[in-house]
Amino acid sequence: MLIYRLVAYFMSNFLNDNLNQSVFFDINYLEVLGENTFEYCLYQLLENDELLSDFYARYKNKHVGRKAYPPALVLRIIFYAYYRGITSSRVIEASCKTDLKFIALSAGMQPHFTTIADFVSTNCDAINTLFHKVLLICDQSGLIGKEHFAIDGCKLPTDSSKQWSGKHAELRKKSDKMKDAAEKIVKQHISNDSTKSRNKALEGEKKQTVETLLANAKKIDEFLATNKPRMGKGKRPKEVQSNITDNQSAKMTTSKGTIQGMAFVTAADEKYQIIIGAQGFGMGQEQATLKPMIEGIKKNLGDTIFDSSVVLTADTGFSSEANMAYLFDESINAVIPDNQFRKRNPVFAESDLYNKHKSDRKKTRKDKAKTNMAIPSSEFKVNLDSNTCICPAGKELKFLGNDYEEVRGTYSRFRGELKDCRACPQQARCMKNPVKERGRQVSFLNKEQTKTSYLDLMKEKVDSVEGRRIYSRRMWTIEPVFGNITSNKRLNRLSLRGERKCTAQWLMFCLVHNIEKLWKNADEGEWLMT
Repeated sequence: MLIYRLVAYFMSNFLNDNLNQSVFFDINYLEVLGENTFEYCLYQLLENDELLSDFYARYKNKHVGRKAYPPALVLRIIFYAYYRGITSSRVIEASCKTDLKFIALSAGMQPHFTTIADFVSTNCDAINTLFHKVLLICDQSGLIGKEHFAIDGCKLPTDSSKQWSGKHAELRKKSDKMKDAAEKIVKQHISNDSTKSRNKALEGEKKQTVETLLANAKKIDEFLATNKPRMGKGKRPKEVQSNITDNQSAKMTTSKGTIQGMAFVTAADEKYQIIIGAQGFGMGQEQATLKPMIEGIKKNLGDTIFDSSVVLTADTGFSSEANMAYLFDESINAVIPDNQFRKRNPVFAESDLYNKHKSDRKKTRKDKAKTNMAIPSSEFKVNLDSNTCICPAGKELKFLGNDYEEVRGTYSRFRGELKDCRACPQQARCMKNPVKERGRQVSFLNKEQTKTSYLDLMKEKVDSVEGRRIYSRRMWTIEPVFGNITSNKRLNRLSLRGERKCTAQWLMFCLVHNIEKLWKNADEGEWLMT
């Protein structure tokens, strides 16, 4: 091969392709960015010192110490990395050494990856303010239509481990198991050490295992001693799983499996899909996130934003009586369907695909329904006039009152005596769970006191022709936002912990999304003069 190459080299007139040579590039960083590119828009936008005024509060010592990297420089390389789908701080550092665009944006400097990571986690409030200022620029540039806002959530894992999740009782049991396992290893080693010399060779490995088990148990014990049980956000709050690595995250079920992370609820405007609000919540249920999101939109766009013709849409996960009452009381024009609205829609009733999906779900729930089957309350003999109730076994239940208020009205409640339910032969079929602290409880609606709920008012609105038309606009308003961030920008997990820090990192991706829209859809003069 060498002979052929030498012959070809002397017989042909090739250019010199030797890589072992030094060259000098005479370049201008600004010319490298181009004239109508995202990175040029990013550079011009962040040259506005007013936008970055909140970042300068950290830099107070100007007389001694090493000079710091300007906030605009660090923001440029982080935003451009997120735009390119790069989330690793180490890769961003390497790109500042090898990628010409990064070299231009960083002015030839090479920030360490710890500096980049620290910048994101320590400037949460400043990032929130920057998001608001860029949003106002989008508004002044005419990119926000203020006709239709859509809200939805995106569940992503954070820098936390789902293996360290559990209720306090479960975590305490896990700690005890670790201590017992460590104690067994020590006892086994002591009993075998005198009889077999080969066990001495395993001493180092066993010692490390014991130390790891005890260290993990101590970690759990310290967490339980300093943290109270975490409660849910429902009407009757129950204990939910805590997490030792990040107690503000939650275990959530997604289409890709169970994750330990947060739900990043985001609101977007329909005109150009500009993100107008976003926040991370450490809970899988979305009902409790609607009110904070609406308050966030008011904070970003003004308290009177919903007084105009703006209509708000969200999916069924945000539907609850409390949320509907809040929307109607605040006179917010919203269309949020309940989880049964498709069954009432004649279009879906005639759809083969919808009917097939419904039948498939019935098959998967069939066995579960059989195991959880209980005698319905309709088989109990009740007299609301005399406040008496007899169970199918002939035992009289205790009257608990008739003022229990729910969505449809007030209910009369009855509960069986604990001793009767424990000895009842029908107990296994009557109650879903074994008898522990109380007997079977049933409730009956006081029909004369029924009332129209806010959910019923929203159902009427959703089932109307206009309501269905408005709700159909939700899909193309908010879903492209998540598609751009999670697919195009390749964000599949957050690298921080805690709602505050994770919200800041999510807002940075939202900023990249909005700046990209600003670059593509607004005239350069409009956002340069703002």
